[in-house]
Amino acid sequence: MRTVLPTRRRLSLSLALAAVVTGAGAYTASAAPATAAPTPIPLTSPSCPANLQQGLADGCVTQLQLELNLTGAQITVDGQFGPATDTAARTFQASHALTADGIVGPATKTALDTAAAAASGTVDLRTQCGDLQTGATGPCVTTLQTMLNTFNAGRLTVDGQFGPATDTAVRTFQASHALTIDGIVGTGTKNALYASTPNPLPSGPVDPNKVLNAAKSYLGVPYVWGGGHSLRGEGPGPSLGTCDGYNGKTQPCPANTTVGLDCSGLVRAAYWFGAGIDLANGGDTSKQTLDSHLTPITESQRRPGDLEYFGTDAHNTVHVVLYAGTDPTTGADMMYEAKETGSNVHYVTLHTGGYWYHVTA
Repeated sequence: MRTVLPTRRRLSLSLALAAVVTGAGAYTASAAPATAAPTPIPLTSPSCPANLQQGLADGCVTQLQLELNLTGAQITVDGQFGPATDTAARTFQASHALTADGIVGPATKTALDTAAAAASGTVDLRTQCGDLQTGATGPCVTTLQTMLNTFNAGRLTVDGQFGPATDTAVRTFQASHALTIDGIVGTGTKNALYASTPNPLPSGPVDPNKVLNAAKSYLGVPYVWGGGHSLRGEGPGPSLGTCDGYNGKTQPCPANTTVGLDCSGLVRAAYWFGAGIDLANGGDTSKQTLDSHLTPITESQRRPGDLEYFGTDAHNTVHVVLYAGTDPTTGADMMYEAKETGSNVHYVTLHTGGYWYHVTA
C-alpha cells in the first residue's frame, strides 16, 4: 500500500497486523521500541493485575503505555511504570471523569481500551472488549455489528449501539454456531466470530438442493411466533419473536424471549440462505404468496423446493411448508415445517390440500 497515513494511523495499523500474526490482539505489536520492552499483554488478560500502578514492570505496562500513546500521551514504551507513565495515566483519568490517582483499575482499563480502539480504528473483540450485551455502546459494538453483518446474522445499522436488533442478530449467530443462545457476546461467541468463515449468499438460478440444505440446518430450532421476520431490524434467520397476536396453548407467551422460527420465517430463511431470495422481505404467509418470485402451480406439478400454503384462498393463508421431495429410504413425500409453539422445526410426511407455488430467481 502506498497511501501515506498519519503517524498515529500507521502505528495502529502496524499493531493490528502484528496482532494477527501473534494472535495477541490489537496494539500488541512489534511497535515496542528497540529497548526491548516486555511483550504487550492485553489489559483485560487474567495475567494482568486488577490494578496497575507505579513500580510495576511487565507486558501489562507495555500495553498500557501503547494505549496511552494512542490517546495522546508521548511516553517511552519500555514496560516500566515510572513517573512519566503515572503522569500520563493521571492525565487520561482526569480527561475521562475518572479518579486521577494514577492507579489503572477496571474502570480506567475499560475507558482506555475504548479510547485507544477509537483512536486506532481497530478493535479485537477478544482482547479489547469485555462481554457485550444490550446497552453496550462504542467501537466494540461497531466491530461486532460489522462482523455479524458479514455472517448474514443481521442487516444491522452499524451505529455502535447494542439495541434489540443487535441482540437478535447475536442470538441468530449463536443459534447457527451451536452456542448458548443468550444474546451475550462472551468468550465463546467472540471466538466463533473470529474462527468461522462467512458463507456468501447464493445467486443466479434457484438450486433447490441448497434451499433444502438450508432448511435442514434448522431442524430442532424452536417454533417461535414471529420468529425470523426482522421485527427488530435483523435479517432472515432464527430470531426473537413477538407476543402480539399470540394465542397459543403455551402460556405465558415465550415468543419474545425465545429465538426460533415460525412457518413463514423458516421458508424465508431457507430461501435467503439457500438462494439469496428474501421472500416478501419478512412478510407473513399471505404476503409471501404475492412475492414476484412465486409462480402458482398445481399439486401435480410440485417439485422439491416448492412451497405449499394453507388458508381460505391462494393469497389469504396462515401456514406454509417446504416440499422436500420423496425420501429415498421410505418412499414417502416429505416436508420441512415449523408447526406450532412447543414444537421444533421438523422433517415429516407431506400434508397436501394447500396452494402450491414454485420459486424462481
